[in-house]
Amino acid sequence: MTPIYKKFLFKKEYAKELLKIAEGDLDSAMELSKAKSGRRENIIFLAQQSVEKSTKAVLVHLQIAFPLVHDLGILVALLPDERMPPEGFALSELNPFASVRLYEEGQLPLTQEEVKAVLDVSQRIVVWAKSLIFSEGPNKPSRG
Repeated sequence: MTPIYKKFLFKKEYAKELLKIAEGDLDSAMELSKAKSGRRENIIFLAQQSVEKSTKAVLVHLQIAFPLVHDLGILVALLPDERMPPEGFALSELNPFASVRLYEEGQLPLTQEEVKAVLDVSQRIVVWAKSLIFSEGPNKPSRG
């Protein structure tokens, strides 16, 4: 059995693939947000997944090993200060949507405004990740 906090280091090339997957999750969340029915928790789950994968893509790009967890606070804590994402540690507020909120119905109803706010944050995180991954060429240092 793998210890929960064992850290894994992925090949740097995987960062772009993971970022593409994150963009796909965000696109799916955006499309789902247009639906007239369905669970808003599913929209936030996909947005959280986009944020998580974008953050992990940056960690891969910077060649920082990380545990295979959904906790955004743990992942953000691994980033150097100069590479902090927008919203920083506040992103961990999305953690319940990767776990317990998937299995709850209506306990804490989400408003359309809250969904929009999370989608906006998710878009900013994808843009942040893209700017780091695509602006740092092979000769630029990836650590501060």
